Amino acid sequence: MARVILCAGRRSRVPLCLRNTNKKLYSAEEICYYLYRHAATAEDYLTDEALAEYYEKELGLPDTAQRLRLLAASEAPLKEYAVVLFAATPMYTQEETAEYLEELERLQELKYWQKQKAKADVYLEHRNYRDAVRVYERLLRGRKESGMPETAAGNIYHNLAVCELHISGAGSAGIHFAAAYEKNHNPESLRSYLIALRLAQKDNEYLVALEHYEVPEAMRSEIDAMLFESMVEAGEAPEYQSFLRIKKLLAEGQVEEYRKATQELLAGFKSQYRLDNM
Repeated sequence: MARVILCAGRRSRVPLCLRNTNKKLYSAEEICYYLYRHAATAEDYLTDEALAEYYEKELGLPDTAQRLRLLAASEAPLKEYAVVLFAATPMYTQEETAEYLEELERLQELKYWQKQKAKADVYLEHRNYRDAVRVYERLLRGRKESGMPETAAGNIYHNLAVCELHISGAGSAGIHFAAAYEKNHNPESLRSYLIALRLAQKDNEYLVALEHYEVPEAMRSEIDAMLFESMVEAGEAPEYQSFLRIKKLLAEGQVEEYRKATQELLAGFKSQYRLDNM
């Protein structure tokens, strides 16, 4: 049978805004769910006085807030903060809580660069590309001093490239995908590098890369098929069809209709942006 979970405290109208991931949480259950799913970033929030204040003033859980403050005053281990928060809501079983505490301990035992990469990966997951980039670049600058293996550095370059793809475009991303493959020799990094070259319309560099890396025919065909499918999907997308309509209206001199259609398209983009960053 499924468990029935009763909410602890009240649901706030004012969200707890988490820096670095741009998440907005409104209840004790949502806070625990986020922490459970993203243990790597727990230390960013658990010991923060703002969390205790939120439990006290917004969620109506002053006892939990007081326990958090006592832990902070005694500089208690991170897992004790989690115990207090998970005890305030019946959302997770004892077994699930125990697994989470083990994960927190495992993360605390990691090397500094490993913990920082795990955090940046969460930022990337939540599309906070700029903060992820700052962490990845800092780790790469200090990789020799930290004793980071080449393969790990390659994986960081790969994730950095994903961020750059969203921030600056395929041209910048391709440089980092290439650096990633040189270090991790992961076919996925090579595939991403080749796709970035195609997207950036760097055809000559693409042909050179095919020969330099001795790219197998199967991967070449896969990339061609994927890009062709993406072009077809883009052509069928509602946004693209709207763009074609706007272009036609402008060409026909229908200025008012052109302005109205343009405003509607921009409003749709803004709305989607807000949803993606809630």
